[in-house]
Amino acid sequence: MVKHLSVRLAVVTAGFSAILAQPSVAQDAGITERTIKIGSWGPLSGPVSLLGESMRDGLRVCAREVNDSGGVNGRTLEFIVYDDAGSPQEGQAAIRRLLDQDQVFMLLGGSTSGSTLPVRHVISRRKVPFIASISSNMNLMDPFSRYIFRIYANEISQAQSITDWMIEHEGIKRPAIIYNSNDYGVGGYKVFSERLKKKYDMTPVAAERYNPGDQDFSAQLLSIKQANPDGLLVFSFAAEAGIIVRQANELGLTTKMFGGGGTATTLFQRGAGKAAKGFVADFVLPQFPESDHPKVVAYREMLSKWFYPNGFPPGRPSEYDLAAYGACQVALEAFRRVGKELTREKVIDALERFDKFDVGVIFPVSYSPDNHEATDQVLIIHVNDNLEWTRHPKAKSKGE
Repeated sequence: MVKHLSVRLAVVTAGFSAILAQPSVAQDAGITERTIKIGSWGPLSGPVSLLGESMRDGLRVCAREVNDSGGVNGRTLEFIVYDDAGSPQEGQAAIRRLLDQDQVFMLLGGSTSGSTLPVRHVISRRKVPFIASISSNMNLMDPFSRYIFRIYANEISQAQSITDWMIEHEGIKRPAIIYNSNDYGVGGYKVFSERLKKKYDMTPVAAERYNPGDQDFSAQLLSIKQANPDGLLVFSFAAEAGIIVRQANELGLTTKMFGGGGTATTLFQRGAGKAAKGFVADFVLPQFPESDHPKVVAYREMLSKWFYPNGFPPGRPSEYDLAAYGACQVALEAFRRVGKELTREKVIDALERFDKFDVGVIFPVSYSPDNHEATDQVLIIHVNDNLEWTRHPKAKSKGE
């Protein structure tokens, strides 16, 4: 267990030891007169650890910031974060510990879709508020749950937006897709295929999938090359997407390439090298992590000062930092609106009255009693001649 002033952040493997809960003195678990206990879980190790580490840091920067200023309504935040290593089994173990042993008040951040979808029924049954900042899977909200909220555009909005861009702005006539076999990738493939069929009366000329952790994509790429596409959607996370694009270039597959929201970090360029130039993707935030927006600058400064004084790790901060930080800011605002008599049901009631609440690092958040998707806005971005992600000069965010 690591202590940072009044912030307690426990980072352990979910299948092993847990932090013993302190008894609650309020109606709902996780609340005392002086603290609010919040739980999370995510991949702090394994091939997508960038997501979990970013999420953890977004939460602990938020907690340190608010606690240093005296807390919210007289209470400080106490975060407990477990490593699920991207494993659904470890994710389920983490949720059991957070709810049964740690007795957290609510959940923030969460894990990849594969480790989040299996626990959504537990969260709903236990009536614990959860604001997701990693999973974009459409099934997170199907069926609708009063207790589950999302902070940025889901994979439906992401996949539809990049599909529309491919067809309407790039003139793609023979689209193809390569996608991860996890929930994120399969969901993206489903939306891509349905969008092509229903809106454009088209079908992919090739559709190839691979397994998480794969490093050699030559078989799939050669099959795609034989289909002679004029556009390829890479629905993957950034690191593997970069390898796919580089290997495609090496195999002579020089078609235009596109990506979903999971590709848009600097880890993509690290894997793709010069082949990254011209790659187009959608992005689920209004600002890049390296932008000069005052809120983003402030986040980077706090992250550096408090946790990385000797320099950021590769790919950091990422959009997952900002998404988690934004999710925490949304929760804090709900706490403020409820006041001192804090309960889970009152927090949900407060969240459902959000109307374009803007924290600067994420798109404005709106919820209602029958819609817990904060936004459907995305940006269309591309890799420029300097191999940097920039807003596409011909694009504006969906919803503007």
